[in-house]
Amino acid sequence: MAMYRYYALIEKEKLDNTGCYIISFPDLENVFSDAETMQDAVQNAHDVLGSMLSVMEEDGDEIPQPSPADKLKEQVKEGGSLILVEVETEHYTQAS
Repeated sequence: MAMYRYYALIEKEKLDNTGCYIISFPDLENVFSDAETMQDAVQNAHDVLGSMLSVMEEDGDEIPQPSPADKLKEQVKEGGSLILVEVETEHYTQAS
């Protein structure tokens, strides 16, 4: 198990008269989450990243190298945030 650092893109979306934060990882396909508050969005970003990378390790999938922040900044829309998420996959490994 290893330590990983990836940037998460957090954007506030308006859905049915309510706000919602959408979390994605530009370097990782199909790794998404959402939350009602920014604080929950940051926590969910850690949880989804740790869980998905743990599964990828267990399955022997290739894990892509993370991009530097300056390469990803152009993807941040107005009001969005780019945050560095650091996880250690051993905390997310499923018990046998």
